[in-house]
Amino acid sequence: MNWRALFKPSAKYSIIALIVVGVVVGVVGYFATQQTLHATSSDAFCMTCHRDHSLRDEVMASAHGGGSAGVTVQCQDCHLPHGPFDYLLKKIIVTKDIYGFLTIDGFMTQEWLDENRKEQADKALAHFRSNDSANCRHCHTRIYEDQPDTMKRMAKMMHKNNFKKAPDDRKTCVDCHKGVAHPYPKS
Repeated sequence: MNWRALFKPSAKYSIIALIVVGVVVGVVGYFATQQTLHATSSDAFCMTCHRDHSLRDEVMASAHGGGSAGVTVQCQDCHLPHGPFDYLLKKIIVTKDIYGFLTIDGFMTQEWLDENRKEQADKALAHFRSNDSANCRHCHTRIYEDQPDTMKRMAKMMHKNNFKKAPDDRKTCVDCHKGVAHPYPKS
């Protein structure tokens, strides 16, 4: 193939026709990608690999499982970033999990989860700490300034005192609320 031919006008097709075809292919590709990303971020998709784990039941039994507010948290609410670039980057990074799913013996068993829970929980906590619990703060907005009436007085004071600290000295959500959706292992 002659690479120079790619940059020459086509004798067979007009430039306008080539641009139209390029735009159509681009739009179809964009929407196909968006639909694929959306479908692979659903609880149903997550449960294809985690179906024999207790993870979904743990969330449903927690405050995030449709408590007094009536809101049920989905897997992606906590485990995927909400910004478009970070979301796409995370989706690319987690494709490595497919390899783990295919190669780890017993991955889909509760026994595997129980044996590896601490390691997996510590990785998740490190991720939350690295981004200052951005996923928590996405839903729990203005937790320092606009605390709900249902929040206990002690909790309000703890949040208020934490907010007074310099940003580098503040605790992040998971420092105090570890194990809020999935139990954190004691050992």
